[in-house]
Amino acid sequence: MMTSIFDFISTNALILIIALLLDRLIGEPKSWHPLVWFGRWVDLVRQYTMAPQTAKAGQQKRAGVFAWGLAVIPWLLVLYALFWLLPTWLDRSLAVLIVYFAIGWQSLREHAFAIAEPLQKASQGDSSGLQQARQAVGYIVSRDTQNLGEEEIAKAGIESVLENGSDAIFAPIFWFVIAGVPGILLYRLANTLDAMWGYKNNTFIHFGWFAARFDDVLNYLPARLVVFTYGACGEWHAALRSARRPSASWKSPNAGPVMASGAGALGIQVGGSAAYFGKMEERPILGEGEQAQPKDLVRAVELVDRSVYLWGFVICLLF
Repeated sequence: MMTSIFDFISTNALILIIALLLDRLIGEPKSWHPLVWFGRWVDLVRQYTMAPQTAKAGQQKRAGVFAWGLAVIPWLLVLYALFWLLPTWLDRSLAVLIVYFAIGWQSLREHAFAIAEPLQKASQGDSSGLQQARQAVGYIVSRDTQNLGEEEIAKAGIESVLENGSDAIFAPIFWFVIAGVPGILLYRLANTLDAMWGYKNNTFIHFGWFAARFDDVLNYLPARLVVFTYGACGEWHAALRSARRPSASWKSPNAGPVMASGAGALGIQVGGSAAYFGKMEERPILGEGEQAQPKDLVRAVELVDRSVYLWGFVICLLF
């Protein structure tokens, strides 16, 4: 039976499908995750390499580049050593585990439904549902959520689902297809460093510069593929029109087009003004159609699901 499967799809495609099934069925571990260990290592690296805030911008950037290399490269070397030493069946099992841990499909779905379900209660008159939805959306967005209404909560959740669909699912898959297990590991570690160091505040604006830019580079091609994928799985013309508008460059060269394409594919609008750290920020409207509604959050999850199935099918067909 296994031989017949290998006759139709490559080893890497089979590894990916098994990892996706594990992620969909099990989700992320609740009590521990390898990225938690990596995060502790990253904190230790930063403690010993970060230049003083009084240092020149160039010195802080050089320290950030060195820290990035120290945080990431040893784990890639360990991976290559393991693949060199382990027998074939064990290195393939390790590959499945790494791909499984690097993809956050089910985690994204769980976060989205943790918002959608109390929103449904709120729409039925349950006053506690709105507060639960505000709390749930606060876990995945950086904007102020304590005063958000139902439509604003839904919009924030939809934006996060569409953007993180690219970062947490499709970009890791892309780099696995391009560069195998080292590629997906490099992407996940780099993306984690961006999440930890890529802030434009006084502490990280120079030190985290390389982490942020490197993550942008790694996400550039996958994000463009996601734009077309969302279109293929939704309203094609609206998705592409939305992604091509100048407003889609908002936030980052990758997040904006992805969110715009996803919103266009769903026939809705997201974006607009939002409060961050007590201040209102004017953001462009992304997508086209009606303003996003609570029911559209589940539709956004379904769009991401269809996109995963499409990628899986194409990868098995071509690779």
